[in-house]
Amino acid sequence: MVRAENSADSEVKGRYYAERYNYGCPREERILRSIRLFRSLRGERLLDVGCGDGAVTVALKEAMNARQAFGVEIAPEGAAAARARGVEALQLDIDGHDLPFEDDFFDAAYCGEIIEHLFDTDHLLAEVRRVLKPGGVCVLTTPNLAGWANRTALLLGFQPYPMAVSPRHEAAGKLLASDQEGQWGHVRVFTLRALRELITQASLPIESVQGCPVTINTRHWLVPLIRAVDGVLARWPSLANRVMVVMRKG
Repeated sequence: MVRAENSADSEVKGRYYAERYNYGCPREERILRSIRLFRSLRGERLLDVGCGDGAVTVALKEAMNARQAFGVEIAPEGAAAARARGVEALQLDIDGHDLPFEDDFFDAAYCGEIIEHLFDTDHLLAEVRRVLKPGGVCVLTTPNLAGWANRTALLLGFQPYPMAVSPRHEAAGKLLASDQEGQWGHVRVFTLRALRELITQASLPIESVQGCPVTINTRHWLVPLIRAVDGVLARWPSLANRVMVVMRKG
């Protein structure tokens, strides 16, 4: 079903993500941990919401030994690249459309760094719940607004890292950041408490939560210290700069 959405907003998003969809399977800790989580799962069908070029999708499919991998991706170029990798990928904006799958269709779903890019986060969770089989698992990762780095940035008067004031100059006001080092395009950013409450409202029981260190590419003499602190504080999800939530449909 097509949902109401401002066509101008949709066009702007389309242009933005046409250049910034995920590609390749980087050795980021969130992806490595997601792959390890999927090794404990079994099932025939996997869904990756925001699949990019499908590299991560294929890695997750192989980890859980699934027979089919499906993906949805807002960028047409990303969906085409995913199909070239063997993923049954559809170009679709989850903010404006329902997932084009039957109820109780998937054994597992992955929402890696996607929920923070959406206006209608309730719709994402409701659709994931609908298409998961009873007992199906969804793994979701997202930045933590209350992570230690964001708390420190705010205390010093800087902009929190996951929140940008401009789509073209996303590093504006941020400590030790530059526009060349990453584009985020985040719309909704969560504390762990808020994320837990939203997921509970969506009737998706939370099975586990863990913190995850982030990948830091900035060249600065403080980076080794930052990485060390991040690795330690990631052990506490409420302080981690990224969180991973595992949900299982009842």
